[in-house]
Amino acid sequence: MSDPSFKSEIPKPSPPTFQFAPLFQLRKTAARRWPFALRAAVSMGAPVAIGWWMGDMPAGMMATIGGFTALYGNDRPFLNRAIHLGCIAIAFALVVSIGVSSAAVPWLVVPVVTAIAMVAAFLCSALRVGPPGAYLFTLACAAGTAMGAEHLLWWHVGGLVLAGGALAWLLHMSGALIAPRGPETLALKNAAKAVGDFLMAAGTPRVDAARHQAAFALHQSWTTLVGQPVRPSPDGTLSRLRAEGRELHMIFARAIDAMATGELIPASAIELVRSIGAQSIRSSDVTDPRHVPLGRVSGWQLLREGLQPGAQPLEIGIRVGIASAISGLVGWAINLDHAYWTIAAAVLMLYQGLDWATTLQRGIQRVGGTLVGTLLAGAILGLHPEGLWIALIMMVLQFVIEMLVLRNYGLAVVFITAVALTIASGGHPVADIPHLLWARAVDTVIGCAVGLLVFVVAVRRSGTATVSQELFRSWAAIDLVARFLAKGEADGREARAARRNLQHRTILLLQSFDAGIGSGFQHRAVAERLWPAVVATQRLAYRLLAAAWQIEEASANGRNVAVAKDLFGEDGARNLHTSLSNIMRAVRNGAEPPAPEAPLFIKAEMGLLVRSLVATSRKAGKA
Repeated sequence: MSDPSFKSEIPKPSPPTFQFAPLFQLRKTAARRWPFALRAAVSMGAPVAIGWWMGDMPAGMMATIGGFTALYGNDRPFLNRAIHLGCIAIAFALVVSIGVSSAAVPWLVVPVVTAIAMVAAFLCSALRVGPPGAYLFTLACAAGTAMGAEHLLWWHVGGLVLAGGALAWLLHMSGALIAPRGPETLALKNAAKAVGDFLMAAGTPRVDAARHQAAFALHQSWTTLVGQPVRPSPDGTLSRLRAEGRELHMIFARAIDAMATGELIPASAIELVRSIGAQSIRSSDVTDPRHVPLGRVSGWQLLREGLQPGAQPLEIGIRVGIASAISGLVGWAINLDHAYWTIAAAVLMLYQGLDWATTLQRGIQRVGGTLVGTLLAGAILGLHPEGLWIALIMMVLQFVIEMLVLRNYGLAVVFITAVALTIASGGHPVADIPHLLWARAVDTVIGCAVGLLVFVVAVRRSGTATVSQELFRSWAAIDLVARFLAKGEADGREARAARRNLQHRTILLLQSFDAGIGSGFQHRAVAERLWPAVVATQRLAYRLLAAAWQIEEASANGRNVAVAKDLFGEDGARNLHTSLSNIMRAVRNGAEPPAPEAPLFIKAEMGLLVRSLVATSRKAGKA
């Protein structure tokens, strides 16, 4: 099975387009959602039930905000999850306390909520917190400004929210009693499936996409396997999972070598991947507890990258801040009763950094779901449930939300609206239900419109990290890894850090392309011209990472230096450095790069990279 990699013309993916059909479709999902949905439901209903039992229903309703903690960190290993959810719960208590404190000074409300939204959007994006991300922190802070809890001290409010978060923490960690290594096992299965898909894609046009998906899944699996403060025993389950994960990396590396040279992939490799994915083998090999291939990118590095000019987390934070300020001022100017809903709706449009087509789709689903959801909310509020009935209704609504949100967001919003208005009622009768529902609808429409408007303007003026910037960073990372490998160094601390950074950069490179092709026309045109260079750079990076695994494997019997010499020769790393420097200089000057000099094993990839850049330079000249 040969890899049709080395063609000068590489088909580019189509830009995302808006489609009406997905608005009404129920997507299939392989994820088993009901355990997560059940935990989330109990986390929302239990504080209300406890408040009723203690004779203080408003306190129980306030504590439900902390119950939102249960919506985060579902795919994290339990030790990591414990720390992550603890931080989430504390953050909810903090932002609600800030919201309640600022409510005493009306002119402070919009600036405070805007600041919280902006910071939360940046941190959640940079640290890969994932949905619901900054949205719920903004909603919690904004709700705090409208709770009417002036009779309570800020620390009392924060304590109630923290208590709800603590309960959610306990429920979310309960899975450790049943399957303590469940998240790690699932991550390994997902990686095995992705590697298997890559092996089966050999010789087909989808090999590049499958290669990237496999690399990303392997990266995610290692992040899960090592993303916890624990040193496993050599013969424990975690060590076995790490050994099998390392075996997947080796199979992936050998497959890249085989495809590059046109060799057949052994059927035994495909069978081994299937066995790992099915967890039908129990590896006799174990890893040294100190041996953690590649490891994970630190939070400090992610924050530093996110603060670089043009980085997506920084851009998302700025967009969210602008949209929050505008929507908040609009709500204040027209004297909306619940203006914080407007801010939350605007944040919802922007906090994930989605492309235009998906953002528009999200806005339509949010508005449509809210309008229908107000009818359900009106029915619930009209019945005015009391005591345990409120707890039961909130549990049912939250369970349905989590079961639907991945399948059809618009349908889930119907129930999201109902649960939000139930919480907003505070357990008290609502005097004018139609007015409350109308206010919710108006606030949502205004917030979504502001979010979409800010997106359009921001994309046109965007400083989002361009594909060319990420290409330069990827080439620098390739150069550094090659210098280590040429000396036979693949598993030292600095060498592993360089390899990890290169893997990280290949993922960011594709993300920058996705951001470019999903933005305005100008950014899309640049991204499309550079697509062949993106693919060529990824292939070069993966080929080099495959060599790193090969050299690391040879270290066991002391042959790493000999293997490195066979791969790089005497001056391979120096020649590669010179070629990459020439490429970067040519791209900066808008010129065509010269023919490359590189080690034989990556000569084809370097040739493809230079040819792609030459073609890009000529297209740019014609444009």
